[in-house]
Order: sequence, then C-alpha cells, then structure tokens
Amino acid sequence: MIASSSTICARRRSVLSLLLLLLARYVTPFRPLPLPLVPKHSQGLPLRRAELRGPGTSSPLMLYRDDDPGPGGGGSGGDNEKSKSPIIRQKLDKVITKVTSAPFFQSEAFIKIVAFLEKLKVPLLSFTAGVIITVSSLFIPALSSENKFTEPVTLFSTILSDLDKTYVDPVDTKKLFETGVSAMLSSLDPYTEFETRNEAADMRESVSGRYGGVGLVISGPTEASNLALPGSDSDPDSSPPEPSESPSPSKRKQKKEIRVVNAFEGYAYDAGMRVGDKILSVNSKPVSDLTVEQVRNELRGEPGSSVEVAFERPGLPEVNKVTIERQIVKLRDVKLTTFVGKAEDAIGYIQLQGFTQDAGNEVRASITALQKVAEKESSTKKLEGLVLDLRGNPGGLLTSAVDVASLLVPKNSDIVSARGRGFPSVIYRSRASPLLSPDTKLVVLVNSGTASAAEIVSGAVQDLDVGVIVGADRTYGKGLVQNVEELPFDTALKFTVAKYFTPSGRCIQSTNYEEGDKASKNFKATSVKAADRKDFKTRAGRSIKDGGGIEVDLKVPPPKASALEVAVLRSGVLDEFAAQWCSKNEIKAGFKVTDDMYRQFQDMLAKKEASGDIPALTSLYSAPFDTLKKQLKESGYESSVSGLNNLKKSIRSEMSNDFNKFDKDIREDIANSILARYLPESMILERSLKTDAQVNAAIKLLKTPDKFDTLLARKGKGSGDMNKYAGLNQKRAGTDDDDLPAINLNW
Repeated sequence: MIASSSTICARRRSVLSLLLLLLARYVTPFRPLPLPLVPKHSQGLPLRRAELRGPGTSSPLMLYRDDDPGPGGGGSGGDNEKSKSPIIRQKLDKVITKVTSAPFFQSEAFIKIVAFLEKLKVPLLSFTAGVIITVSSLFIPALSSENKFTEPVTLFSTILSDLDKTYVDPVDTKKLFETGVSAMLSSLDPYTEFETRNEAADMRESVSGRYGGVGLVISGPTEASNLALPGSDSDPDSSPPEPSESPSPSKRKQKKEIRVVNAFEGYAYDAGMRVGDKILSVNSKPVSDLTVEQVRNELRGEPGSSVEVAFERPGLPEVNKVTIERQIVKLRDVKLTTFVGKAEDAIGYIQLQGFTQDAGNEVRASITALQKVAEKESSTKKLEGLVLDLRGNPGGLLTSAVDVASLLVPKNSDIVSARGRGFPSVIYRSRASPLLSPDTKLVVLVNSGTASAAEIVSGAVQDLDVGVIVGADRTYGKGLVQNVEELPFDTALKFTVAKYFTPSGRCIQSTNYEEGDKASKNFKATSVKAADRKDFKTRAGRSIKDGGGIEVDLKVPPPKASALEVAVLRSGVLDEFAAQWCSKNEIKAGFKVTDDMYRQFQDMLAKKEASGDIPALTSLYSAPFDTLKKQLKESGYESSVSGLNNLKKSIRSEMSNDFNKFDKDIREDIANSILARYLPESMILERSLKTDAQVNAAIKLLKTPDKFDTLLARKGKGSGDMNKYAGLNQKRAGTDDDDLPAINLNW
C-alpha cells in the first residue's frame, strides 16, 4: 500500500531533518540527542529539543516542533534556545526544501525506501544494541583477563632481559627462566612441574612404556641411599615413589664405573649381558669419563641400528664384546604371571608395577593365560583365586587404570570420576562383562607405595566389593589428576587439574595443598585429619572413609628388615661377594647358601669395614649420633661424648649377633645377588614369593571361603546383591555420560 502525498512529504522531511540535525550537532550548541529519535509531530517542520523538566516533574525527554510551546512554554523551549543562531536555522530550512524538491526524492522508488526504513528503524536499533551487548560480553572479560597477565609477564620479561644485558657476570637466561618457573610452580603442589626438553622426552617415554635401545638398566657409584632405618616412617608430605627400573644403588667407596643393574628378557639378556657386568666402552668409546646419562644415550638410538658393548665379568678371563641390535624396548607393566601355593589350589598371581598405555592388555593376557592353564591342570577346571600385587605401584595413566579395573568389576559399574574447576566432569564406567569370573576370588595386595592409578583400581575393587584389599595399613593417598600440556620447543607443563573419586564418591587424597607465599617459597601441605574424614558405604554396606588412601580390609604386616640387613644392603658388599663367588664357582641345581659361604661373606664384610672400604655398619645411626655429639660438646659434657663412643661399640657388637638371629634373611639376600647373574628377573621374583608373608596370607585367605565372604559382607546383615547393584548402574548408563571423552592424564 502506497501512502498519500502529504504523508510521504512529511516522512521525507522527517528523515532528512534527522540527518541534518545530526550534522548540525557539530556546528550548534545542541545537547546530545536521545534515542529513539521519535518526533512528536510529523508535519514536515524542523524539530528542536526540549529541555529536561525541572525538579518535581516526571516528563520524559522528547522532541517538539519549533512552533510548539512545549513544556517550557511560550515557544521559547527554554533559555538555551535563545542562544541558537536564526541564520543557521534559515539555511537549514532552505537546504531541506531544495533537496526534497529534487526529482529523485519525488520518485516512487525513494518513497518505498523511506517506507521500508520507517519499518526497519526499531528492529535495526534493537539489532545494533544486541550486537554491542554481545560483543561486549565476549571481549570485555577477555580484555580483563589479558590485562591480568600483562603486568607479571612484562615484568618477568623485563627482569630477564635486564639481567642478561647488565648483570655483573654473564648469566644463562635459559637456566634463570627454568629456575623462576620451577620456583613458581613449586608453590602450588609437588606434582605441578615444568618439563624441559629432556624431561618431557623422558615423561613421554614413561607414559608410552617404549624407547629405542638395547634393554639395559645401568648405574654408577653414588653417595646416597634410599634405604631407611627399620621402622622409620616416610614423610607424609612427600611425593609418592617414582617408578624405577632398578633397585636403589648401593653406597660404597669405589672407582668410577658403570655396571649393569638389570638386563631385560628378550633384549640385552638374550644377547648375553647379565647383572653385574662392568661396561668398559660403547661403540669403542670408553665410558670412564662419561656420566651414567651419557652412557645411556650412547646405548639408545634408532631401532634397527647396532651398538657394540665391551664389558668385563667376574670369572671370565678377558674383555667381552657383544653387538646388540637396537629395537623398540617395551617396558612391561606386568613383571610376573604365575601360580602360587599348591598346584591343586589353582591360585594365580599377577605383579603389576605400572600403568603405561598397554597395562590393560598385559593384565588381560595374564588373566587369560592363568584361566587356560587352570582349566587344563586344576581339578576344578577353573581359576579359584587371583592375587593382584600392586605393592610399590606408583600409578600411571588414568585410561590404563580404567582398562585394568574393567577386567575385574561388573558390567556398567562406575569405576572412577574426576572433576575440577576448569576440568570437564567425567565418569568412567565399565562397558563389558569382566574377564575375571565372579566365581574367582580376588585379593589385591597394597602398601604405602601404592599410589594414583593403582589406588583407582584398589578403590573400585573395594567400593564394589569385588575383592579383599590386603596390606600393612593403607595406600599412599593421591587423589589428584595431572594433565600434561605440550609447550613450544618440545617442553611440557604437568599440572594438577582435578580430583578423582572412587565409585562410592570418596576422594582418597591424604594431603591438602595450599598455594605458598614469598616467605614460605613452597606449597603448604597439611594432612587430612582423622576427624575430617567422611564415612561412605560400599555396595554391600561396609563402612569406608575418604581422605587418607585406601585402608586395607585385612591387615598383614610385612617383615621388617633388621638394622644389620639394611646396613649390608647399603654397603654394596653383596654385589662384590656375588661377583667373587661366581668367578670361582659354578651354580648348580638346588643352589643354596651354605654355612661356608655365609662365613666367607661375614669375613669379607668385616675386612672391608676395618679397612674403610665401606662405611661402618653403625653408620645407620651416624646422623643422630653426630647431632647429639655436637650438642654435648657445646654444653661442655665431654665425658658424655666418650660415652657415645662406647655406645657405638656396643651397637656394633649387637649387630654382629644379628648374623645368627637374622641369618635366614641375610642368606636370602646373598642367594638373590648370585642368582641375578644367571637367571632372568621374572625367575628371581617368583623365587621370592615363597617367603613373602603377605602373599602367603593372601593364599590362606583365598583358601578360606567363609572368612573371605565375611570380609566382603556377603553373608548376614549388610550383604548386597551384585546383579541388583549392576542394574542400578545400568540405569545411569543411559545418561549423557555415556559418550565420555578419552582423556590422556598423568597420575
């Protein structure tokens, strides 16, 4: 519908008036125009603004015609209107009249455009306002966040630059940067770390469980030992134990040399290298001036290439050389799969030492192998029990922990969940029926070194009442999730992003960390108090608690090493005695440490202690003795100082008597040192199970069904129904959590 001529003219004048008023704003003393610009009348006359009403009025700010007296009365429009130039007004009217009389403004096309703009005015203004609000909501927080980081980043860069240019001595800016970043991250928790290029490569290797090399674990002389006094407790605020491919190196005075600590089966072991071999050169390059790290790098390389290793071995008359082809070395998480107890017991044993990306497949293969052998060999034609040994397992990948747990728990059972401030909440749930039959009784062995991913498996087994947790007391208690963020220049950032929760909903984190300040320079750690630990229930209604690791269902204390045994292990004499014995003797079937061998070992130990080749056996107590001796001297108690020396002699005499009291343990250590030069690691581990108190307790429990069921509340009050519980979880499986992301996290 087309509007009348007078209406069209009025609309034209209205639109042009608005445009010209905007122009006149910069040449006249008009106040800012309000929005929306809606004229009160539309008779084509020029418009003016009315002033805001005075106090006590509520009229809005509006636009009026010049000939309308308006709220101010008298057609003046207020005092400000008197200051407007009448010459400018006349010129504007002439321009408007001249422009609107042009042919284009009289055409039907322009009339349609004006009508369309009239309709579009309000939606366009609304759209523009919406765009402004949306853009503001998106960019203002981002700009605010950017401003928050601008100052510290600029300061850090400026400080680093100033030190590099003007510090009194030349500085290594790379080391300064790493020191600064490490100090910053160490104020958060013990797990948040910046990984340099080499450290990031090592971390990727530990996660994948693979590297290109020959399969040797080597070590050099060291002045430290990780062995503690019998009965000593570890620091509750320290990090969980790191995975290790070799035992703690011995403390001893010796020439700088590189020795083989372990030779992996299928790799260097098959090529002929053994524990105790002294490496002389790698590819004709002497190792006497190289560090352990440098020798390791020489042994590693591109799979398919070869490396020549020259070594000495006690008992062999000359230097030996062997050429080994480098290949992809797989660090197996499952160290041992075997049967324990009597053959008719049909009890399997799996020792799981880590959670790299193939841990689930390795455990699956081990369970399958045990089941097949049991079906053929046992009288019941099935696997009666399984001992899963997670003692000393420091953890690994979250996904691998889920894979292992899925082999043990009922289908559609929650295994673990994780959530954090900026971390998407996820729930991992078993999708298939367990590989381990519900009729097979399960025992999980744990200790204070069982941490992270190993605690996820232990927690799922306990919360779902699938098996019994056996150990001395409780696990480490690490319920934090770390993510690994790849950074430029092949570096990485490992930082804590979330907490994880077992199927019952508990978090087993034993230590709370708070951000440190400039004074403390480190994070603040506080152990979770017993009063703050909350109660939870297992599937069968058993009471369990959060905060403090996984508490065992059955306590079995491990045998503690005597002070003498700890001192012997630290001395390094075991390796030297084994090397000397092997150079003069041959091992035979039914090997054991005879009384004559035991006396020879004691004689060697005494001679080396007297000559100073090894620390005194009483050096275990050196630190407290030295502290007390210093304090006594400062206090002037000289006679008491001499009494300390007599006390040391008394302790040494009692330790000598321990050779008879603990001869069984010392003989076992001697035998293992000798056998390690002939047998692969798996056979040494299997041999040690026979004297393992906790393994034997697990076997006894599996052979006592009534006690096993009682511990899991499967009889009497509080017993649960597995199928009913699985059905409840199956209902939850239909939620949006079904399609959960596969997150590669380090625990």
